[in-house]
Amino acid sequence: MKKTLLLMTLLLLLSSCAIYKLDIQQGNTISEQAIAELKQGMSKDQVKALLGTPLLADSFQNNRWDYVFYLNKAGKQVERKDLVLHFSDNQLSRIQRK
Repeated sequence: MKKTLLLMTLLLLLSSCAIYKLDIQQGNTISEQAIAELKQGMSKDQVKALLGTPLLADSFQNNRWDYVFYLNKAGKQVERKDLVLHFSDNQLSRIQRK
């Protein structure tokens, strides 16, 4: 009886030491099809309707929008995508992929 209790206690302690790390997805998930639909000259409203609100919009440099996406699995980054859009006179002027 004592051996069984000791064994169960030991197994419980060992199992509680295992650390489970969640998959974490953050940012804007943007499809390749949506990126292909981007055209220079589009207004900010058209871009927002197509891609959604940017993750980062610098209040000091309002002509640049950053769409960032990353996926961490088990605590390690496995995917990261960056899309930077530049505007001139409220129209899309440059698309930059990192």
